[in-house]
Amino acid sequence: MKVCTKCKLEQPEDNFYEIKSSGKRHGSCKTCVKKRSKESSEKLGRRHRKNIELQWHYGITIEDYERMMEECNSQCVCGKTKGRSNREALHVDHCHDTGLIRGLLCHSCNRAIGLVNDPQLLRKLADYLESAESRSFKGNGGRASGC
Repeated sequence: MKVCTKCKLEQPEDNFYEIKSSGKRHGSCKTCVKKRSKESSEKLGRRHRKNIELQWHYGITIEDYERMMEECNSQCVCGKTKGRSNREALHVDHCHDTGLIRGLLCHSCNRAIGLVNDPQLLRKLADYLESAESRSFKGNGGRASGC
């Protein structure tokens, strides 16, 4: 059993988050941690949170991100525009080797580039897709038909 430093209630140790670096349990119970996190989030707002994330991950500010949005007209190179959900938002595309930011892309394009990350291979894949009609054949209607 452990006493929460916030609510002062004695609770089982499973009600406290484990701190991975030390293996010890957090001083506040899970309920109090969640409550404080929600209050902080509501107080500071979504914009502040986005600014912190951008600075942490990429070393840019929310103003830098907004300037990049203006430069690309809030549109990915594929033509998708910024949506409301995180999956529809434009994501910061960067080189994992150099850390340099290349621009903003939709989730699908950012993921595709991240998975391949080789311009020559992307060109070969584009050629493959463009020439697929000439060598494709109709199967027996299995799962792959309609690809």
